[in-house]
Amino acid sequence: MKILRALYTLSLYCSIILLFQFIGQLCRAQELPVTRNAKKACFKTTRSKSGSPGKAYWQNTAHYDIKVNFNPVTRQLTGTVNINYTNNSPDTLKTLVLKLYPNLYKSDAIRNVYVAPGDQTKGIHISSLTIDNQKPDSTKQIVFGTNMHIKGSHILPGQKTHLAINYNYTLNKGSFIRTGQIDSGAFFIAYFFPRIAVYDDIDGWNEYPYIGKEEFYNDYGSFHTEITVPRNYQVWATGDLKNVQQVYKPQIVTRINQAEINDTTTDIITSDDLKNGNITTSNATNTWKFEADNVTDFAFAISNHYVWKASSVLVDSTTKRRTRIDAVFNPDDDVYTPVVGYARKTVELISHYFPKVPFPYSHETIFDGLDAMEYPMMVNNLPFKEKKEIIEFTAHEVFHALFPFYVGTNETKYSFMDEGWATMAEFYLYPKIDPADAFNYDISDVNNSADTDEDMPIITPTPQLYGKARYADKDLKPALAMLYLKEMLGDKLFLKAMHHYMDNWNGKHPSPYDFFNCMNTGSGANLNWFWKNWFFEKNIPDLAITKVARHKLDYTITISSLGNLILPIHLTIIYNDGSKQTLNRNIGCWMTGAKSVRVGIKAKMPIKEIVLGNAFDADIHPENNHWKPQ
Repeated sequence: MKILRALYTLSLYCSIILLFQFIGQLCRAQELPVTRNAKKACFKTTRSKSGSPGKAYWQNTAHYDIKVNFNPVTRQLTGTVNINYTNNSPDTLKTLVLKLYPNLYKSDAIRNVYVAPGDQTKGIHISSLTIDNQKPDSTKQIVFGTNMHIKGSHILPGQKTHLAINYNYTLNKGSFIRTGQIDSGAFFIAYFFPRIAVYDDIDGWNEYPYIGKEEFYNDYGSFHTEITVPRNYQVWATGDLKNVQQVYKPQIVTRINQAEINDTTTDIITSDDLKNGNITTSNATNTWKFEADNVTDFAFAISNHYVWKASSVLVDSTTKRRTRIDAVFNPDDDVYTPVVGYARKTVELISHYFPKVPFPYSHETIFDGLDAMEYPMMVNNLPFKEKKEIIEFTAHEVFHALFPFYVGTNETKYSFMDEGWATMAEFYLYPKIDPADAFNYDISDVNNSADTDEDMPIITPTPQLYGKARYADKDLKPALAMLYLKEMLGDKLFLKAMHHYMDNWNGKHPSPYDFFNCMNTGSGANLNWFWKNWFFEKNIPDLAITKVARHKLDYTITISSLGNLILPIHLTIIYNDGSKQTLNRNIGCWMTGAKSVRVGIKAKMPIKEIVLGNAFDADIHPENNHWKPQ
């Protein structure tokens, strides 16, 4: 009897051990693979496992006082920049790293985009540089591409330091890469001043070089900028124009004021105004003064022949704050005429529909250029010929005001953190911007690149993405992932989680792990099974209708995951009389690791056809998504 009891006790003990081992494995399976530097930040309590900034979180900041003179004829930009930089980190900075983005156009620069020989220059020339009124040792200044290292610094934790820089460079005439000449009288000028690189708690100095395709990562700061141009040019820029009455004639000032309080569109600068030349004050040159606080960058655009339409929209019902929306364009590009309405509607939807966050800036200016690119409070958009493209790209670029500007994500390293949201905005907001239009969105890049050598997990750092999968991995796949997650959580809970993330990281620099953990905390659900499947693994989208069983009008439809990417189930039932019915299962149906899901339906009559998938469902083998009775 004692032996039996001992055996029973041993068996029970082993069962308990196995149970705890199973629970431990299950818990570990729900943990995300975290990189060493991210773990280190969590250990130092600058980040937290809940996704919120840790109790020791810090970020450095700078105040930029910039004065530039731009000559549209020679394209020569001459400037001074005074930087008051604060080291909020616990580290002594023995090296300063500056970003010299115009060096992308240097003749010997390393690039992953094409620059015509005629646009290759000597890059940015720094004629003088002082740090706290001292000239640093020139032998300790190293410029490699767009990075400039100044060694021998000794900036203590909490210390402020002052840099004064005089510089100049020639703006590119062609090879427009987010900045440059648009035509002989229009220019979009970005990344035009030396700035201090980001020093953060995860990577230290941001030493990724700017080589063309990848975008940007900058600290939050304030900008006081003075831009001097010839009298017949107007200037639009990040921030608020502080001397509007000193640069514009009274009737233009009146129109600007009207636009800022009215829902209707105001023609601020018209073709007649341009012909009469009665727009700016009558000086040989005018200096335009702009101020912007708590932004990551500053850009400006100038023209002597663009018209300007503007409107405004209520973005905060509590404070009654409004945002002015501008469309500034060549009057020959008549396709640009409705852009102010599309942009206004996008700002309204952001504020009151998705994600229901009051648009954070005083204006959003869409400028007719040679690219599709976002900057704080500014957008440079091509005059797309098709209405669909105009709406999509306007929504996309305006939505970037939230990511990476309101929430300061690292575009260089993890562009999915902003491009995914902006791409989702394209197909989620479009039907609200133009309800009358039959909307179709092309997700074929996901299907075409899946299961190829070039396809990579979404979490892959953007500089490592190349080939045909690049757009899918940094734009489309994260957008679809968020769409599927929203379907599972429901609009209310999804927005709650999204707001939790945005509230915690507004004006800060979240990592992907902060995003994942914030969404978990905000939704009250452990979504790591989803994050791992969609963001950390190289998985294949392939659902199929593998069996349909029928008993009279009772049908059981078996959906199998022949791939390994978690996807929603969207079924369209087509009856013999042509009527249709939809059956849906969100991605939660795969949470337990099942490879097949059964969907039952009591049909109203015999079924003619069953179709699996909709326009936003990725699937590399659509041929197995149809069923018809034999």
